[in-house]
Amino acid sequence: MTLTETTLQVRPRRSLMTTAFVSVVLAMIPVFGVLYWFAAQHGSWWLVFAVHLTITIACLATLARQLTVFTAVTGTELIGRGIFSPMVRVPLSRIASVTIVPTYLGQSPDPVPQLIVRDAAGIPLYRMRGTFWHADDLIRVANALPGTPTFVQEPMPIREFYRTYPGSAYWFQNKPALWVVAIVLAVAFGVAMTAWVMTILGMPVGLLPS
Repeated sequence: MTLTETTLQVRPRRSLMTTAFVSVVLAMIPVFGVLYWFAAQHGSWWLVFAVHLTITIACLATLARQLTVFTAVTGTELIGRGIFSPMVRVPLSRIASVTIVPTYLGQSPDPVPQLIVRDAAGIPLYRMRGTFWHADDLIRVANALPGTPTFVQEPMPIREFYRTYPGSAYWFQNKPALWVVAIVLAVAFGVAMTAWVMTILGMPVGLLPS
């Protein structure tokens, strides 16, 4: 696909990448600063550097992938790619309805728009979240698709959105238990990695002095 073949192309908010990059850098500075300082005294700086390099490469790879995310409308298709999802192609002929719904996420008082594209049977074909896309871009995409888009005026909680438009949730959304498991595993992994590095460096591990 080239830009000459598209009637419209939009990309996610750049501010999200800037915020994520700054957050990662600020989080790594104190952690690895302490580890480098301690490792230098034990001649094990190379181990900390290896871990630091691995995390940095993973972050840069994620950033590079984020730069490829887009949504485009051509003369025949609605096309898009997510950061962790493959290319999605929806023939314009399958699109029966396009709706933009304002939703409340968590405790935020400001509604976030959701664009949902469905076929004649009401099955979701494509979704764009205002968390990651500019609201104006969602409107541009909606107006570029077949038919007249519907703009819901009354905001609704995100759970009600999932009930009103079944099948619109991604596989990892609307599943509190899955989020709890993911958080527990992430914390456990972080603790395990920290304990492993501290053990290699000869640092005491545990709450009680040895």
